[in-house]
Amino acid sequence: MLVTKNVAELCVLLISELYGQLPSRIFADLIGRGRSTVAQLSQHTSLNQRQVRHGIAVLIQLNLIFHHTDPDSGVTYYDANTKTAYNLVRTGKILDMVLEKYGHDAQILVHEVLIQGHAKISDLVIAFKEGRCAQQAGVNGTSQNGHSHNHVNGNGITNGTADLELVNGDTDPEEQAYDGLAHLIAAGILEPVTPTLYQSPQDLRSAVEQEYMANYPTGLRGSKQTSEFEKGVRDKLREIHGANTRLKRKLEYEFMFDLGAKRRKLTNGVSSNGLPNSKARSALLEELDTTLRVNYDKCTVELRNLRLERYAEDLIGDTTAKVYATLLNVLSKKVSRCQVDKSIEVEDEGDDSSMGPRVTTQEVFEQLSSSIDVSNGIGMLHEEGSVDIRYAEKIRRYPPRLKGSLLKDTLEEGEEIVESDDEDYDHSGEAAANLGLTGLNGTKEVKLQVDDGAPVGAQRLHQMRQHLLILAESTQGFVRHCGARDFGEWTVDFEPLLQHLKYVELDTLIENRFGRQGLRLTRILREKGKIDDKVLPSMALMKKPDLHVKMAEMEMAGFLDVQEVPRDNNRAANRTIFLWFFDLERTLQRILDNTCKSMVRCFQRLDVERRKRKNLLSVAERKDVQGMEEEKLRGDIYNEYVQFLDLEKKLLGQVARLDDIVAVFRDF
Repeated sequence: MLVTKNVAELCVLLISELYGQLPSRIFADLIGRGRSTVAQLSQHTSLNQRQVRHGIAVLIQLNLIFHHTDPDSGVTYYDANTKTAYNLVRTGKILDMVLEKYGHDAQILVHEVLIQGHAKISDLVIAFKEGRCAQQAGVNGTSQNGHSHNHVNGNGITNGTADLELVNGDTDPEEQAYDGLAHLIAAGILEPVTPTLYQSPQDLRSAVEQEYMANYPTGLRGSKQTSEFEKGVRDKLREIHGANTRLKRKLEYEFMFDLGAKRRKLTNGVSSNGLPNSKARSALLEELDTTLRVNYDKCTVELRNLRLERYAEDLIGDTTAKVYATLLNVLSKKVSRCQVDKSIEVEDEGDDSSMGPRVTTQEVFEQLSSSIDVSNGIGMLHEEGSVDIRYAEKIRRYPPRLKGSLLKDTLEEGEEIVESDDEDYDHSGEAAANLGLTGLNGTKEVKLQVDDGAPVGAQRLHQMRQHLLILAESTQGFVRHCGARDFGEWTVDFEPLLQHLKYVELDTLIENRFGRQGLRLTRILREKGKIDDKVLPSMALMKKPDLHVKMAEMEMAGFLDVQEVPRDNNRAANRTIFLWFFDLERTLQRILDNTCKSMVRCFQRLDVERRKRKNLLSVAERKDVQGMEEEKLRGDIYNEYVQFLDLEKKLLGQVARLDDIVAVFRDF
């Protein structure tokens, strides 16, 4: 995979920060020269082959490189996995997300997998039990009297797990380990490791094509055989891609089978969080030798949900954002990754976009926390009939596709959605409002109907639907009302929604750097396309000298560009048309590269600060000082140590904020 110089340097710094110089030195050579053998790596890095093999073993353990053995010569080639290397910067965010959604036990397990790269289920259970025993027996003299020196190593991974809280101390640690692993595997956060995961997408596809070409000894002839060949390769790749989801599907089935009992306990006011599932544990006991690793694709989906929740909270409100977060959590169970892997092509090309993953109002209502007061954040009507129910409950079965310019990101007045049915609307809103029952889901007032088990907390259900309708009617298009089954069906069109979020982030960056005038010029060019510089002053309401200064400044920064169109062969300036335009894709690529460059500078600054305080940090890292820095260190030395921790926190916090920009522009 080709990357820019700044991205390559960032990946090398991350590996050096976390795992040392030897792996980073080998990775730097692989990312700079491409796939290589052990002998070539030894020659290029000036290391002996024994050292190279040690470094390669570490990188393979952490899934930071791909390897492929030539069946004819038996020579193994290694290639850098830059995607996983960059994901190291999100380790802290992943741990925070797991802590928030799955609890402390799950965070400890994911933390252990992140440290080791991959681990067997049996080893994870043993490590979890040992960690719990050490925590319960070791909360003595090192109990955070000062500052814990388990500070982050550049991305949020701590050097220990002593800061994690102890919960359910009376529960068997082995039960907690199996329950946590079962939930993480069923949710897709952890996935089994298969040999194909260590092959690059190009090598995997080439191997499948060579295997399938045996069916065509005379080669491919005609378009029919070519289409059959492509379909066969695509089916084989889909089969390989789904090979490591067998355990996940099995655990999902066990949890779905046990879901009815848990719902009944919830409706009676009994919490079912943390209850061990005996069938799920028995399924894991049969797979003790299965090796697990962190599924970064699924973690990126969860991080995208958190970002969209914050986006909805900023624009609409806290309560609606919580309802939206619940919908995204239910919907994400049917979404395995943010973007389709085009190199593998596991998706059907003939899939109908209108039949994507969707959830019903009842599914969202069953997962909605009882602590959320859905009566907040909804406006009251001044008079009866002031809202057109047919428009409010309108069903849009197809994602938005605008008639006209593709540069527009929202519907303007007078435009319409292609292939939408204006006469089709959801009647369940009227039915929910007329049921007349009250109660909250998760409390004793909510009862279940005997015939179909549907919740009848009509008032709360109706209020929750109002929040979903608010999200559906927003100009950003947070959700789309796409059906009427079970009080309404909903889906999220991520591509147009994230396109709108990209514009918001891009406008913020441009305004912070070039001011309101620069943002105004960018929006005009983005909307109109190429414009003559003689027309721009009147459109931007700016003086011509000020306009030219601002345009030149933005051109030097790479945000705008100009095309010269001469009227004759003399190419004189007064006989030339200057067309200014805004190239969105090139601007995003430049911003991503500059963002990675800023992250590199943060890590380099952190390394310089550590070198300056080398003696201080060597004292603070002593075992008899850790956790008691305030007592053991002299006053001036302790103050300098606190200043360093504050500087480290600021630099790593800046790296996390820069990663948010990369996630929105590239990964989400």
